[in-house]
Amino acid sequence: MPLECFYSLPDSIEEHRIIWRIEPRLRLRINGLRQKIEHEAQCNEKILEARIARYLFEELQQHPEYELLRYHWIAFLVRRCEKVARRLAHLGYSCLRDLIQMGVEVAIHPGEFFEKFDTQRSQIEYWYPTLKSFSDTKIKHLLIPKLRDFTGLDTLGQTDLGLAARSSRKRVKEALYHSGYSPAELSQYLLVWQCFQEIRNSIHLGVNKFQPEHFQEIAKLYGEVQVTLKLPEIEKQNNQVEEIKIWLENIGKAIRQFLDPPLDSLDTLLHSQSDGDVSLIDDIPYQTRVDESRNQIVAEFRNFLSHLLEELKETQDKQILFLRYGLELKQAQIGKELRSQAQYQICRLLQRLNNYILTEIWNWANLEPSSEGLNEIEAVLCQYYSDQIDSFFERTIQFLGRQSREILKFFYIVRLKPSEIADKVQKSETEVKDLLQVIRQWLYNSMIAQIQNEIQLQFQLQSAAEKRITALTETRLEMILKCYLQ
Repeated sequence: MPLECFYSLPDSIEEHRIIWRIEPRLRLRINGLRQKIEHEAQCNEKILEARIARYLFEELQQHPEYELLRYHWIAFLVRRCEKVARRLAHLGYSCLRDLIQMGVEVAIHPGEFFEKFDTQRSQIEYWYPTLKSFSDTKIKHLLIPKLRDFTGLDTLGQTDLGLAARSSRKRVKEALYHSGYSPAELSQYLLVWQCFQEIRNSIHLGVNKFQPEHFQEIAKLYGEVQVTLKLPEIEKQNNQVEEIKIWLENIGKAIRQFLDPPLDSLDTLLHSQSDGDVSLIDDIPYQTRVDESRNQIVAEFRNFLSHLLEELKETQDKQILFLRYGLELKQAQIGKELRSQAQYQICRLLQRLNNYILTEIWNWANLEPSSEGLNEIEAVLCQYYSDQIDSFFERTIQFLGRQSREILKFFYIVRLKPSEIADKVQKSETEVKDLLQVIRQWLYNSMIAQIQNEIQLQFQLQSAAEKRITALTETRLEMILKCYLQ
């Protein structure tokens, strides 16, 4: 039944499927809501599912940290992750397990995930499909960059027209030259690309929404300048739109080939100075060579970023970056932590810091500045501070005593009930419950103390930062324990 998406959680993820398990507490609550709604009004399954979803969503908005509600929506989002992952599998990486594991990370914080969803949609029959569509779109946009990073294919998931729209003039010129276009063709294509960019910027419309009339405007603009530059005309007036579109898609294909050159086939023949041709298989040396250049570059970049952030002169800069990208606080919440600074001040400081970091990265990597970099820098910083927080977790767990580790392992990894743990550690069930509560509280306090010491900032009592650390500890505790206690 459709409502199962709110009470079934992944038990294990295999290469091409998820093994689901029903969570009794979640199912009991859904069944209770079902009986209540069916008693109040007769409705079909789709309307019933939509009403239950709406009720759970409104409850989540009011109580985002309530455990049972969070798990209802974690179950829902993991189901959406599976659907999106199956659609993305054809893009160049077919292992469904890896795609789902990348996507499951977004389901951990459902309150934040739905933060920008329009809750004003009143018609129940349209509200729930819109919620599912919103979820799928957001998961896709979060997954594709991860998939690009995982596969090493920078253009994965982008259309040819989208690649042409997002590339700089220098990138377009390099790609066309690399694809073997003649100087005359290169000049012609660059002019079409420039007209395309001018029209795109003037109408403020995404390229995936371009209509024939927009390509007609590009053709008209191209026609106005082609006589002056003595470039060839588009011969058939009726085919202007199609011709312009083909040229732009050719630019996108050239960029794709330039950024992600296809791998040689094992049967590809290599040009040789000898009389005979040598296949790629024959040219493989007998001894296996390990190319670690990519891993070395990644390690060097991490070291560079670490030194860059550690050497920031202003303590407040370090505090803002950690609060924003480590604890993922909003600008207004950051302002309250930093002596009640206004939101616009935090916004300006963040923009300045992002631009500074991005410029340093460009200089280090010897790359051409681009507007896309500002969007990508946030993901880089989030990952950096996430790794730093994980190191705090590791340090904290190392200080736990043997019995405390054992109890945590039984509860979070083996998933035993307190009564079952009590039999194993020779304590009463009440003592085990009390110990679990004490250990959790000690973990929260230890994480808060470490982070406060790291960024030299004393959090306000019951502030957004403290609440975020508490929630972060609870949601990531199981994963961290699996890494360090198994």
